[in-house]
Amino acid sequence: MIVSDSSFFDFGTLGKLGYVPGWPGEEIYPPQPMVGQTRSLLEKYAAQGGSFEEVVIADTGHTPYVEKPEEFMAAFEKY
Repeated sequence: MIVSDSSFFDFGTLGKLGYVPGWPGEEIYPPQPMVGQTRSLLEKYAAQGGSFEEVVIADTGHTPYVEKPEEFMAAFEKY
């Protein structure tokens, strides 16, 4: 999917897998761990007194509110 630690929309991931000719290597153009980076930021926020809840809706792409509106709204309406 689009937001992932190994997204096929990320040239760093595609390069590492051998799909990008001339990819300069992981030291120069590494895959971007989008989920890991986001989770790390939220955990730092929580450590400083904030709070968050991570909700993962399985088998959903970038638009869970369109693809699975009932599940999305159930999570969204909690707040």
